[in-house]
Amino acid sequence: MVLILPEFNHRGREGSVISGLIAAIKSALNAQTSLETRNLTFRVLGNSVVIEGTVDLPGAADVVQSLAENLAGPGRIIVRVSCPRGQAG
Repeated sequence: MVLILPEFNHRGREGSVISGLIAAIKSALNAQTSLETRNLTFRVLGNSVVIEGTVDLPGAADVVQSLAENLAGPGRIIVRVSCPRGQAG
């Protein structure tokens, strides 16, 4: 799989850039076979991407954070992902 990272330095194209970034993050997360992503939502908050939802594996929120920050850069990702207690063990 090849991911094409969006360029952040084009003025006036923030909407398309952030859409491309979200698509790249979704693609990277979907490529992780151990990670269930159908319960995740993605939205824009200012210049950041917010990822919210639930995952079925403990520690998966860290994987989501790491993959997304590798694409967007540190400080541009807000992760609000939890693992329900019934699935944590």
